[in-house]
Amino acid sequence: MCDALGIPRADAEERLGDGDDWWAGFGPGEESLLGEVLDLTGLFDVHVTLDEPGERVRALMFRATGALGGVASGAALGIHRALHTGRLPEAYATLVRLPVRERGDPVRYWATLGTAGELLAAWLPPGDPEAARRVREARERCAREAAATAR
Repeated sequence: MCDALGIPRADAEERLGDGDDWWAGFGPGEESLLGEVLDLTGLFDVHVTLDEPGERVRALMFRATGALGGVASGAALGIHRALHTGRLPEAYATLVRLPVRERGDPVRYWATLGTAGELLAAWLPPGDPEAARRVREARERCAREAAATAR
């Protein structure tokens, strides 16, 4: 499947890690279920290279996650998948809804996301009003959180 999607074998093997753990919990006739589980983990995600502005936005969002002080595993997986597959508006909308943990740096988090949101809004293609709306609403929330943090 990965080969058909153009995912290099080395990348697929790295994503699988120790494959023995995957196969142990499934028996004959459960191939479809195994495929669904592997899909949910992002094994079949096609990672994309963005243009320079898109890569800059993605890098800022990755940097922002470091200032959160930790991310719940489900949210982290979703953000990771969205960023690697180029779904930046989705990742941004998710990031602005996450709470900064006690050990995080809220000032750095919201400032970094603010910059990412500004660049993301300029990077979006003009023919996607839904993405533009999501990013606008997320930027508004980010600005409110940044202002509240500054107090």
